[in-house]
Amino acid sequence: MDKSEEEYLLELWERNICPCCGNEIPLGTRVGRGDKRRGGFCSLDCVARYYEFEFTERLRHIHEISVRR
Repeated sequence: MDKSEEEYLLELWERNICPCCGNEIPLGTRVGRGDKRRGGFCSLDCVARYYEFEFTERLRHIHEISVRR
């Protein structure tokens, strides 16, 4: 059985590994989305690349709402 994304991100958090690039995260430099289950990353660039599709969909939704008004 495959792990859920949340389990995968928590495992990498514990191992101090960036889920985007696979690099070890230097002590005190972890960045993320403010919730441990959403992962910890080595840089904001990795956060953006990992969640790119989700961010794009949110922007598309915001644009659709603004066009309707």
